[in-house]
Amino acid sequence: MNKNGNFLKKVGLALLSILIIVSTIFQTTVVKAATSYGSQFLNTVELLDKDGVPQTDFGYYDNMDVHYTWSIPNSTDVKAGDTMDFTLPSQLALATDLAFDVKDNKGQIVGTATVKAATNQVTLVFSDYVEKHSDIKGELDFWTAFNQKIITGNETINLEFPLENGTTGIEVEVGEKKTVGPTETLFKYGWIDANNPSLIHWVVRVNYAKVNIPSAIFTDIIGAKQTLNFDSIKAFHGTYSADGIFTAGTPISSTNFSATSDGFRVDLGTLTDSVQISYTTTATDGGKSTQYDNTAKLMGIDFATKQTLTWTPASGGGGDADGTTGSVTLTKEDAKTKATLAGAEFKLVDSKGTILQENIATDASGQLSIANLKFDTYQLIETKAPDGYKLDVTPVEFTIDENNNAITVTKENTLNTGSVELTKLDATTKISLAGATFELQDKQGNILQTGLTTDENGILTVTDLVPGTYQFVETKAPIGYEIDTTPVIFEIVAGETDQPVKVTKENTPETPIPPTPVPPVPNEPTVPPAKPEVPVTPNKPEPSKESPKPTEPGTTTIKLPTTGDTPLVNGWGLLLVAISASGLIALRRK
Repeated sequence: MNKNGNFLKKVGLALLSILIIVSTIFQTTVVKAATSYGSQFLNTVELLDKDGVPQTDFGYYDNMDVHYTWSIPNSTDVKAGDTMDFTLPSQLALATDLAFDVKDNKGQIVGTATVKAATNQVTLVFSDYVEKHSDIKGELDFWTAFNQKIITGNETINLEFPLENGTTGIEVEVGEKKTVGPTETLFKYGWIDANNPSLIHWVVRVNYAKVNIPSAIFTDIIGAKQTLNFDSIKAFHGTYSADGIFTAGTPISSTNFSATSDGFRVDLGTLTDSVQISYTTTATDGGKSTQYDNTAKLMGIDFATKQTLTWTPASGGGGDADGTTGSVTLTKEDAKTKATLAGAEFKLVDSKGTILQENIATDASGQLSIANLKFDTYQLIETKAPDGYKLDVTPVEFTIDENNNAITVTKENTLNTGSVELTKLDATTKISLAGATFELQDKQGNILQTGLTTDENGILTVTDLVPGTYQFVETKAPIGYEIDTTPVIFEIVAGETDQPVKVTKENTPETPIPPTPVPPVPNEPTVPPAKPEVPVTPNKPEPSKESPKPTEPGTTTIKLPTTGDTPLVNGWGLLLVAISASGLIALRRK
C-alpha cells in the first residue's frame, strides 16, 4: 500500500506540474482588436488622366488614376492600428503590389497604405497621428489600367467604387483594342514586376513586318533612375500572331550582346524575320517613381532608323493627409499681486478622464504650453503648488474646437498664510493680563485691523496673514497698567507658516499718586466768649463739718462738657484748667 500510495503521489505531482506548464505556455493577454472602418471615411472618387484631368473616356491601353478623397469625423474615436479597408473594381488592374506612407505636410506619417495587385484590396493602417489630431482629411491615388482579361475594348463599362454610404458608379468609355500594324518594324513596352516594384520588365518587338535589314543593330538607352541587369538580356528569332503573341524560335547568342556607356546593343546581322528582345532594369529609387522610360533604336544598311521612347504603364500610388490640432497656454499668477509664478505642476486630463500628460511645470515666466491637442474638452489640474503657495486642485477646463484652437487660461494661487499669538504680561510678575487692546499694522504703519483685545488668558490671535512683516501697536492698556505704544514687530515667513509666531508684550503697573493733605479747620464758636472777670480774693475757708471723703489715689474727677458747653480748644484753656485744679488741691491740704 505504501508503495502504491507513493506512486500515486508522484503521478499526481507530475500531472499538476504539466498543467502548470501548459497554462503558462498558453496564457494570453487580452488585447483590444483593431477596428476596421471599411470605406466609411471615403468621401469622393474620380478617374484622372495622366495630366490630372477628370475623365470618363479612356483608350484601351491608357492608365487611369483612381483618385479618392477621405476624412475622419471628429466624433469618431479612431486609434492607432485601426484601419480603412476597401476594394477597387475588378475591371481595373494594378501593375504591382503597393506600399506607401500617407504623410502630412510636415512629413508626419498619418497611416501606411498597402495594395494587393491580385485582389485590388486596399488597406490603410492609421498611426497615432489620428489620436492627436482633429479635422483629418486626405487623398489617395492608385494608378491602374484596364484589366485586359476582362475588358475587350470598344465598350462602355460601369465601375462600382466603394464610398462612405455604400458604392457609387462611374460609366467609362473604353477605346478599341489595337492590332499590330503590318508594317511595324520596332515596338517596345515595359511594366513593373507584380511582386517587386523595383524590378522593371522590358520587351522589344523587332521587325514584325519581316523586311530585309542588312547589318541590323539594335541599341537600348536605359532611362533615369535605373540600372541595367545585363545578364537578364535574352533574344530569340520567332514569329508573331496577328494579335501579337510571340512564338520563340532560335535564340541569339549572348556573344552578340555588348554593353554601352548608357545601355547595351545587340548585333542581329542580316535580319529577315522577327526577333523578340527582353531584359530587366532595377529602379534605383526603390520603385517610388510612377513611371520609368527607356529608348530603343533599330539601325541597318539601307534602312531608315527607327527610334521609340517607351514609358512603363503608370504604377504605384500615393496619398497625403492633414489634420488640425490646438494648443493651450496657462499662466500661473499670484492671486493678489498678479506676479507670475514658476514651479507649479499640472496634469492634463481629457473629457473621458484619461490622464494624457503629467508633471507639466510652469517655467520662469510662470507659463506652460501644450501643443498638438485634438478637438476635445480638457482639464488642467494642479498637482504641486509653487513654493509658499496653497495647492488649488480646482480644474482649469477648456475646450479646443474648430473655432478655438489656441487657448489661453490663467490659474491663480494664494500664499500660504500664517498666524501670530501675542501674550500680554505684567512686566514684573509675568502674570497674564486681559483687556489690553491693539491694532495690527503692516511694516509701513498702515492699519490692517483694530480692536484686537487680549482674552482672559492674556492672549490675542490673528490668523490668515500672508508672509510679510507686521507690528502690533497697543491702543489701550489693561486696567491699572501704563500703556506702551512701542510696536511689537514680527514676521510671517513664507514656507514657515505651520506654527503661529509667538510674541509677548509687557506692561508696568501704574504708580499710585498720594492725595494732597488738607489741614483740619476748627469749628468757630457760635457765641462770643465772655470777658474775663476780675479775680476776687477768696475768704479763708471754713472747715467743713463733714469729714472729707478721700479720693482714690491717682484719680481725678473731671466734669465732661455737656451739649452747649464751649469746648477748650486752645492751650490757654488747658492751662487755666490745670492751674485751677492745682489751687483746689493746695487749699484742701491746708
